[in-house]
Amino acid sequence: MKIALFAAFTVTFILAAQTIAVIDSDRIFENLGEVTDATELLVNEIQEWEAHADSLQDEIDAIEADLDYTMVMSPERRREREALLEEKSVELQDFLSRTFGPGGEVESRNSTLVSPIVASINEAVQEISLEEGYDIVLDTSGGLVVYVSNSIDITDMVLEKLSTGGSD
Repeated sequence: MKIALFAAFTVTFILAAQTIAVIDSDRIFENLGEVTDATELLVNEIQEWEAHADSLQDEIDAIEADLDYTMVMSPERRREREALLEEKSVELQDFLSRTFGPGGEVESRNSTLVSPIVASINEAVQEISLEEGYDIVLDTSGGLVVYVSNSIDITDMVLEKLSTGGSD
């Protein structure tokens, strides 16, 4: 208990000596056209990948239907179709894992599209912090801030800096 009180007191003391500001990164993302463009591009790419997955599933369905409804198939032909079914099923699972799984193409592409935007936001926050003398900037959209005075919210300043292209 004493350690918790000491830690709380220490953090309070350190923060009291700092100039703090907050941003709402969700609102910044909502107001940036680049985010909308990146989102639309990613959605289009995801739709293409889903169409490819649907195409593979259609092939699998056709092979299964062929196996189910063809009574007069030779054993050799049946083995070939079953092998093809297995091959297509593995191909579909591999594609889904590579594309939509953890660390997959969707995640990688999202990171590629969003990273430059996040870098420009961070640069704008850093510039404003240096200009205005803020020591700490918190992001309210992270859910870690319970209360914040509007007087220390610099989200509008970040949006303005981004809309004017950075440094003045």
